[in-house]
This record gives sequence, C-alpha cells and structure tokens, in this order.
Amino acid sequence: MWKINLRLLIICSVFIAGCTQDGQRGSVEDLALVSSVALDYVNDKEMWMTVSIPQPMGESPVLTEVYSVNTEMIQEGLVKISSEADKMIILNQLRTVLVNEEFAKSGKMTQVIEHFYRDSTVGNKVRLAVVKDRAEDILQADYPENEHLDAYLNDLFQPKLHNSFSPFTTIQEYMNTQTSPIYHTMVPFLEKKGKSLKITSIALFNNEKMVQTITNQESLLIQALKGLQKLSPIAVEFKESEKDQQLFLEQIKNKLKIKSNKDIESPELSISLEIEGVIVEYKGKRDLSKVEENKKLEKEISKHIKKEIEDLLKKLQELKVDPVGFSENFRMYHKGKWTDELTEKIIETAEYKVDVDFKILNAGIIK
Repeated sequence: MWKINLRLLIICSVFIAGCTQDGQRGSVEDLALVSSVALDYVNDKEMWMTVSIPQPMGESPVLTEVYSVNTEMIQEGLVKISSEADKMIILNQLRTVLVNEEFAKSGKMTQVIEHFYRDSTVGNKVRLAVVKDRAEDILQADYPENEHLDAYLNDLFQPKLHNSFSPFTTIQEYMNTQTSPIYHTMVPFLEKKGKSLKITSIALFNNEKMVQTITNQESLLIQALKGLQKLSPIAVEFKESEKDQQLFLEQIKNKLKIKSNKDIESPELSISLEIEGVIVEYKGKRDLSKVEENKKLEKEISKHIKKEIEDLLKKLQELKVDPVGFSENFRMYHKGKWTDELTEKIIETAEYKVDVDFKILNAGIIK
C-alpha cells in the first residue's frame, strides 16, 4: 500500500512541477478582466472592437480602461488589445456584449455571438443589446451618476418589476432562437440619452438580420401572448373615448389560452387572454365607486388591449417574424421535420381571432 501512495506522490509532484514552468498562466496582476465588449460594423470582413476593463479601486486614476482595435476576428482583436494593454485579455468576467444597429442589420451578428457562446470561459448569462449609432461611444462616454461603467451596464440589463416585459436577452437565449425554426429573436435596443442610457425599444430579427424595432409596450403584449403570468405595469391611453382619458395598471395577472385549427394550408388561431389588475391611477369622467361604471370601464380596457394586440399581430405578419412562437401550435401536430419555410408560411397566412377579458381588482387614485 505504501508503494502505491509513494507512486501517487511522485506523479503529483511531477504535475505540480510542470504547472510552475513557463507555460503556466500569468498571475492576477498580469490579467485584464473584460466586463463589456462593443462591436461596430466596418465592412463584410472587418469590425471595430472595443472592450472595457474595470480597474481596482486606488490602483488606477481611472475606474475603467477602454481599448479599441480594428479586427476581422474576435480572438485576433483580443490579442491586439493584450499587446496594447500589456496584459493578457480574458473574458471570464464578461457581462455585456453591445452590437451597433448597422452590425445587427448586416447579418454578421450571429457569427460573432456564436464565438462567445462556444467560449468555455464566457458564461451563458452574458447580456446582449443592439445600440443605435456607435457601440464604442457607449463604453467611451462618461456617466456622472454612474462612475462604474461595468456595474451600470450590468444593472441596466437586470430584469426588474417595472421593466420585466423587456426580453433581456442572453447569448444562450439568442443562440436558442437563432437555431430554432419556431421563434424569431428579440434583443433590447439601447440609446444614449444625454448622460444616461435607456432601453428605448426592442429589436426584431428575421433569421440573422435585424429588421425593425417595436415599442416596449408592444414587447409587453408579446410577453402576454407568450403566456407570462405576471406582467409589468402598463399605461393605457384612450384616444377615441368620450369618458376615459388615461389610466395606469399594476399587479397585472395574465391567463392565456391558444387554440389552432391544426391546418397548415389555412392556419387559424384563437387567442384568449384573461387579464386582471389594479388601477393605480385614473383620469376620466367615470365614478369608479359605482359597480356599473367599473363594469363599463372593464369593457373599454378589454377593447383597448384587444385592438393593440390585433395591430401588433398585423405588424408582425407584415415583417414576417414570429417572436411569440405561434407556429408551435401547428408544429406539434405536424408529421415530419419542421422547417423555417413552414414557419414563414404560418406567419404569412394565419388568421387570428383575439378575445380579451379584463377584470379590475381594485381602484386607486381617481382624477
């Protein structure tokens, strides 16, 4: 037994000795941990890559160092930046990848995101965003109220109650929808507003190319159509009502039922939503202390939401995209392989019947 232990000790000693040779990874001081990567389109071969590297407190006059290079490949760019920073660039702490709008519309985005997705050092929870104008400017700008850029971006893309309807897309979710014949991709659309950043809309993709943006309100409706049970607060503005002007809803609960006719040649979908919520604020002429007025307002809200959903479905049909995954209601009854062409056929020819039933749980401030 002691001979076996001696052999194991010798083998371990050899491995330990090997790890201390010149081939070992450098010390922490020789590494630069990238928190964000920004990619701007140059041409079909090249891109402008920018990385942000947080610095330890008290060790640098700046809290975040930013480097930019022109490159054809991600790894090539990281090597160039490593030589410029005089440190080895690693992606173990990568949190955010920003891609400018031109890049997203070029159809080259998936190839780049796939590189990060296949890198074992990169976590699957890295968030993605499409940026209006130049993505580099996001990392180069100063944000007086948010000195730590990496923390600011990370917090911006974390789902919260008031913005949970936004699809805070990770690289894993992006690749899942890009490789799925059922779903089309949605990615937050980021803009710099003054000295702060804001998710102003949601980018829609048809296969690998960004085709259009939709509003955050429309994104909320998509989440409802996907069957999300708890929705974020929503503002309702009545444009054609004589009695009702505006109201704000919170604590919204959603129950979805979708039924298809299973016919790919003449697809029909019946969509039923049962929604209930609390009216936090109301502007209008109704006396909501009266039951009958509440009932009438419920009908008005139901009619309003139904119209918004019908308009959204028409827009998605014109763009030939299906971020909801409606074609899944036909795929499950289809024998054989489901293809992108079948999804496109469903999108183009589907007839929708929408029914919305809204119930008021409680009423708050009345004006």
